[in-house]
Amino acid sequence: MLTDKIDRAKQYFGELQNTVDSFIKDNPFVLGTKIKPDSGRLVYYLTKVNNVPTNIPLIIGDIFNNLRSSLDYLIYDLYIKNGGSEKESNHLYFPISDNFELYEKEKISKTKGIREDTIKLIDSVKPYKEGNLNLWILKKLNNLDKHRLLITVGSAYHSMDIGSVITDKFNKSFPDFKVPEMKLFIKPEDNLFPLKVGDELFEDEQYAKPNPNIQFKFNLVLNEIGVIEGESVIELVKKLIIEVENVADLFK
Repeated sequence: MLTDKIDRAKQYFGELQNTVDSFIKDNPFVLGTKIKPDSGRLVYYLTKVNNVPTNIPLIIGDIFNNLRSSLDYLIYDLYIKNGGSEKESNHLYFPISDNFELYEKEKISKTKGIREDTIKLIDSVKPYKEGNLNLWILKKLNNLDKHRLLITVGSAYHSMDIGSVITDKFNKSFPDFKVPEMKLFIKPEDNLFPLKVGDELFEDEQYAKPNPNIQFKFNLVLNEIGVIEGESVIELVKKLIIEVENVADLFK
């Protein structure tokens, strides 16, 4: 059942990737330009921002649930193999705590009936915030999804191609020396989460002409204050799947 749960999480991850790709391909962000009346500077800004489909946080919640459950299944399996009784297994959980001191207390009750050498193997995983941040994030996000609301997912400003701006200015300043188009993406200090119509992405020089070659990139991020803020949905979920797989491999 442990591997079944992880495999199920991977299936959901494939569904998540397809859903996110479909959202992005549907052109959810449209840009426009305007001249600021006070400064005369050219501004690139958002004229359209589509809402993130509700099924995206739903899929993410299912992934987290399967990953967290797989760890609890692991503890149950270890307990049964050590001669434990199914009727007396309600106390079993894979211990993941906010800090080391709390972990030392919680693991006693949550792993009661499991061999001491196996508990030492669990200790090696360091399943607490300062020891294994990924497992701690998984626990927190799964709890939020189960007991509160859907995981907070939204669109964010990822980066812009400043290379096109540099190339354009160079060619205008030195018309006798044409340089090829180059790509140089830089990330903004503020990702503008969640994106909304009217958000300004880049301010060019005074009375500059719109550059059709500038590219702007956006992505979907998870944003839960105090847990994870502004991290790519796809990258975080992939990282958590790998983390749980690594833990499972320790007990093979």
